[in-house]
Amino acid sequence: MRLDQALPLYLNHLATERNLSANTIESYRRDLEHYLAGIDSSTSIEKIQEESIQNFLNKLRSDLAESSISRLIASIRGFHKFLVQEDISKNNPAQYLSVGSKALRLPKTLSSEVINAVIDSIDTSSPNSSRDKLIFEFLYGTGARISELVNTDLDDIDIDSNVVKIRFGKGSKQRIVPLGKSLKIAIENYLTRSRNSLVNSKKPSAALILNAKGSRLSRQSIWEVVNKVALDNNLEDLSPHSLRHAFATHLLEGGADVRVVQELLGHSSVNTTQIYTHITVERLREVFSETHPRARK
Repeated sequence: MRLDQALPLYLNHLATERNLSANTIESYRRDLEHYLAGIDSSTSIEKIQEESIQNFLNKLRSDLAESSISRLIASIRGFHKFLVQEDISKNNPAQYLSVGSKALRLPKTLSSEVINAVIDSIDTSSPNSSRDKLIFEFLYGTGARISELVNTDLDDIDIDSNVVKIRFGKGSKQRIVPLGKSLKIAIENYLTRSRNSLVNSKKPSAALILNAKGSRLSRQSIWEVVNKVALDNNLEDLSPHSLRHAFATHLLEGGADVRVVQELLGHSSVNTTQIYTHITVERLREVFSETHPRARK
């Protein structure tokens, strides 16, 4: 479903189920039509990314008062929350938008120690667990979006050159990301132990990751895999996109240049990538205040 097709459903929900006044509903309508015009209303709901929403809001900051931005954020959050509640959308790209001076509040970034422990805890003795580990290694090892992982084909992996081609966005845009040692091992294990047994000989798929029927694994299935591991480890902040956030944050914490991270994430503007530098600066402040003997005086 497209965004413009979903808007009337939401406005009807506000009128019939929440019993809001005509003036309030009209305010929501104006805000969301503004949002739809800026985000491209013909876009499929499942393709909306939080980065796109953030870029849309940032463009308005020079023209709109902060109070107007805050009201717009509240409208967008309510709209996308409704879409998830009604099972129109499987994920909520607006869930981390916060009313205030910042257009986007990033989720709490999991430490590299936590993520490494989670990935290492996945038993690879069964075909499904080998696939599950690959999902985590791929998302954290490349910074790929969930849709990019879904679209990755076998031919996108170059084991000999240690690179993976990530295809994203409209027009078959792509970026090249180095293939780390752990991800390379996970791919080789999956190909050796799992994938061949899943291939449908009558209709073979080019996809890297297959489901039980030999078809391309869906976004929803990947969400379910990650959610199960999150529940098993009691980690509320663990999600496909939090692994992408962790990928960027840990690179910057390790000294990577912001423009290198921009290229690896596939951001069109370095301004989008710079939101991650705020996290690393906050982490530096936290460590400093906890460890420096003069910081606590």
